[in-house]
Amino acid sequence: MTDSASSLKQLSGKLCPWLQPVLETLESVHDAKRLGHAWLLAGPGGIGKINLALVFADRLLSGRSGGAPPEALEPSAAGRAMATRHAPQDRHADLHWLFCEGNRKTIGIQQVRNVIETLERSSYQGGAKVVIVEVAEALTIAASNALLKTLEEPTRNTYLLLVSHQPGRIASTIRSRCQILPLAPPTIDDTRAWLAPLETDPISLDLQGRSALEIVKLNSENASFSFNILEDKFKLLYEQKADPLSVADEWLKYDLELVLEWLAMRVRRAIRSRTLTQRSKSVANNANGRLQHDLPTLTLRRLFAQFEGIERLRNQIGTGINMELATAVLLAGFQADRERS
Repeated sequence: MTDSASSLKQLSGKLCPWLQPVLETLESVHDAKRLGHAWLLAGPGGIGKINLALVFADRLLSGRSGGAPPEALEPSAAGRAMATRHAPQDRHADLHWLFCEGNRKTIGIQQVRNVIETLERSSYQGGAKVVIVEVAEALTIAASNALLKTLEEPTRNTYLLLVSHQPGRIASTIRSRCQILPLAPPTIDDTRAWLAPLETDPISLDLQGRSALEIVKLNSENASFSFNILEDKFKLLYEQKADPLSVADEWLKYDLELVLEWLAMRVRRAIRSRTLTQRSKSVANNANGRLQHDLPTLTLRRLFAQFEGIERLRNQIGTGINMELATAVLLAGFQADRERS
């Protein structure tokens, strides 16, 4: 079995344990014959929405909805499967999966048209047809308009599962034709229990369960290496030993979404330290010289402004703006508005 085929089997046959109650809700609605044809699975990135979509799709396609609960998806298997999920592979003939192909940041109109053309034919295996859109906010305006007719007038026994990290960025015409299922991240305790088999970096755990699968990604071999580099570069930036443009150029070699999640974690920790504790604002480094302070020379107002800037930049990924310049402008904020000693 190839790695890609194995990844699809993992993500379709096993489920992140905190998503089991959500799957049971979907299956109970289906068994009661009240399952709408279009669902928007909305929630933060890295909590397993595509895993849920693939598991539910597999059950709809096989007619096993309401069967025995799936086995729990283990973190190491989840990390490997997520990394190879889009690789070319055989899958159920009636499963149609729209995602950003290659290095593209959008789902184009031709991809949608190809799926619509297939949906107009009879089901290959005589049962349901399922379309998964990952992620719906990546649909171009033209692609959204093309998909709209299918949402309004779906072919018989067709289900559309739209995955979204940021539902507010989806066209209102699309959102209004879907049943929205908001998904919450696992609790901190659930995340720690799930990650127990891994030797998880405690800094990664400071992500507070918001992105359990991203924590797995952070702890993979390559991401761990870049994570250490992020700390080193940020320390130099903060101490004004590196300029923002050179650091931005270095960081853009990595997954910018992951970089900004890490940076948001750093700023959250500084704000929490400043507002919830009475500890000294001194700078303390660990044995490896990693940055461990709460950014004491920046005002609290500046920290909140930087956090908002990080979120704005995350929302602009894939919009066509100059990300190197935008990232450099954000990083320059960590060298400005310093408190007088």
